[in-house]
Amino acid sequence: MIKVAAMSCVMLTGLCSPSLAMNCWGPTVSTLGNQTVQGQMFVVAGKRCAMKLRMSHGPMLNAQVLEQPSHGSATVRGLQVIYSPRAGYIGEDRFVYAWKGLDPLNRPRTNTVEMRVQVSQKL
Repeated sequence: MIKVAAMSCVMLTGLCSPSLAMNCWGPTVSTLGNQTVQGQMFVVAGKRCAMKLRMSHGPMLNAQVLEQPSHGSATVRGLQVIYSPRAGYIGEDRFVYAWKGLDPLNRPRTNTVEMRVQVSQKL
């Protein structure tokens, strides 16, 4: 029996607005079906960071925040993860979100991302 693991890529990209794009940066986060991976996000203090989620294989059904950050808030709107640091906060933070979808063979999968956040005066 041959077992195949489907790898998918969740692309975190800043919104098209130049002002928002200058407030944060997040790399592509590659995930393996039903696994937890770590990502890193950089955010300017006092600014929110809205990142679009995109999948490379299979449809994404929904996403949700599983653990809120200690020094801000994280929400999911549609297929966007939005992080906002608490006013005046500079330092490290983290939150966890998950998305559910289907792999290329239409099997359900849940992928989880532990996002580490660095909040600073500038990028």
